[in-house]
Amino acid sequence: MVTKTVEEIEEMRILVERGELPPDAIEKHYEAEAKNVFGHDAKKVKGEYVEQGIGSPGNQTANSIAAYKKYCNPANPKASDPDPNFTENLARMEKELADSNKKRAKKAAA
Repeated sequence: MVTKTVEEIEEMRILVERGELPPDAIEKHYEAEAKNVFGHDAKKVKGEYVEQGIGSPGNQTANSIAAYKKYCNPANPKASDPDPNFTENLARMEKELADSNKKRAKKAAA
């Protein structure tokens, strides 16, 4: 599975119109692409795929937060991607980390 260019998607549209590809070919392509990105067991919330891996909101890590602080803190002149909502997002991530640590501890104790 490879991400298709705009031109390749347009070619697919033409092939669908000609009947050479099934009507849902483009939709199936995007679904397959999402499964490659988010995993075969990908979950959707309100029709959108959600991250589940390490560093995601449900599986937050200290390393993920450290990277966010390093690269997104607008107070850091070397930050490559300053986030205007840094303070709010950092507080959210730290809460997610606490929740994730509780889940991990509970799972380890079981």
